[in-house]
Amino acid sequence: MHLEHTAEDRVLALHLPADLDLTARAAADLHVQRLLLAHRPVRVRLHLAAGPATEASLSVLARVRRLCKGLGIPLDLSDQPWTARPQPPYGRPAPPASLT
Repeated sequence: MHLEHTAEDRVLALHLPADLDLTARAAADLHVQRLLLAHRPVRVRLHLAAGPATEASLSVLARVRRLCKGLGIPLDLSDQPWTARPQPPYGRPAPPASLT
């Protein structure tokens, strides 16, 4: 299970699909936990996809909330469209964002 994400200025932005199934739930939980430990963000922004959320998606949302609370990381929820910047390959700095 691969969740779309981007990390910029120590803010980790995640895109959580609304239609996760039970088999993807555990993988999504583990992926989020690994991202939190790898990036050590100061804030997490979770983008919940539009549409009716499955029980598995809500379970992952609750897990992310508990993880962030336990680590003392503020969590923002957003229903805005997902606009992740592509991550650069490891070892290369990201190009600066345009100001247009």
